[in-house]
Amino acid sequence: MGAACPGCFEGFALAGRSQGVATLRVAAGEGFAAAFGGARAVAIGIAPGRAEVLGNHTDYNEGFILAAAIDRYVVIAGRRVDGTVCSVASASFQGLVTFSSEKPEKQTGDKAWANYVAGVVSELGKLWGVKLGGFNAFVTSDVPSGAGVSSSAALEMATAKLLARLFPESVGKLSQLDLVKACKAAENNFVGMGCGILDQFSSGMGKAGQLHILDCRTLECSYAPFVGATFVLANTNSPHALVDGQYDELRKNCFAAAESIKKATGRRGITHLRDVDSQLFAAVEDSLPEAQRKRAKHIVFENERVHDGIKALKANDMITLGRYMSGSHRSSKEDFGNSSKELNVMVACAQGIHGFLGGRLMGGGFGGSTINLVREGYAESFSKELAHRYEAQTGIKPAVLICQPGDGATGEPLA
Repeated sequence: MGAACPGCFEGFALAGRSQGVATLRVAAGEGFAAAFGGARAVAIGIAPGRAEVLGNHTDYNEGFILAAAIDRYVVIAGRRVDGTVCSVASASFQGLVTFSSEKPEKQTGDKAWANYVAGVVSELGKLWGVKLGGFNAFVTSDVPSGAGVSSSAALEMATAKLLARLFPESVGKLSQLDLVKACKAAENNFVGMGCGILDQFSSGMGKAGQLHILDCRTLECSYAPFVGATFVLANTNSPHALVDGQYDELRKNCFAAAESIKKATGRRGITHLRDVDSQLFAAVEDSLPEAQRKRAKHIVFENERVHDGIKALKANDMITLGRYMSGSHRSSKEDFGNSSKELNVMVACAQGIHGFLGGRLMGGGFGGSTINLVREGYAESFSKELAHRYEAQTGIKPAVLICQPGDGATGEPLA
């Protein structure tokens, strides 16, 4: 799941709504001119954050996901320049970060935010043989950083769409799925975060007003309308860092569990936990080491919750969808081990508030946000009461955002 993107804005208001792409487009163009001596950007890349509704940590287990792009966006403005030097700036950091398009080098310290841009350049070359020239770019955003909505994937996808505009003869010939794969590779290989494809796929392939259903093995995707409810994302404002070993430890336990089940059953077709259903798991769970057993239990039943949640969504049964979301959180808390004290408090605080249908932690876990399914018309009052309850119990002021499914990544000329 997406790590924090230090180049993105922080400090969102209670029950905040999106600034809107139009506002971000203007800010990106003005920021570009200020950063590059009055020069005018000629194109922009736009990409949303994502909300994972069901399917927690199922992506790298080649499982199933129900998710949405959200109406919060990264916008990056840019133009080509002669040579191979790339210079990027952010609304949140002073100065420029430069690297060569021929061999981008990993940045450190206050410049580390630019790795999500440089990584895309690097992986476009490695994965698809694309050779780029130089460019200048400026980043602005209203995707919250460190909240579990994958601001990093949004920056990567926005970069890819900008480069498709700036280099139509090369990047511009790649498909949207090609760009998604390059951005995932950037996060895995350049940034060093072992995420699955959920974040980049959701940012790239989202549709406004719809949730998408993703098979992470085949990358087959379908859509279902989302009506009668709203998502409220509640950032606990507790520490949220995934490149510190916890995420990778969960991955290792999942892969080890799949291998253990394969050996115990003799079924050579088992390559990931996606290949294990609840009946098979029940037959072998007592033979697994505790860590493998608990992690596998979460993934196996989470995949089934996704399928059941899809049925509820298609029947417009938001009460049942909410129940599966709450069940997912219990599984994360009791079995997978990726919740936190603050996430558990936030989920508990939502109980009993008018309009609340269900909720769970979102993304990698260990901090970040919960996602709450709330009846249409109740989002504002729910958000205020949730924030009040959480601050009263923890002394921490949360950031609560109301959002709907938004469109996926795109590129545009900047007039």
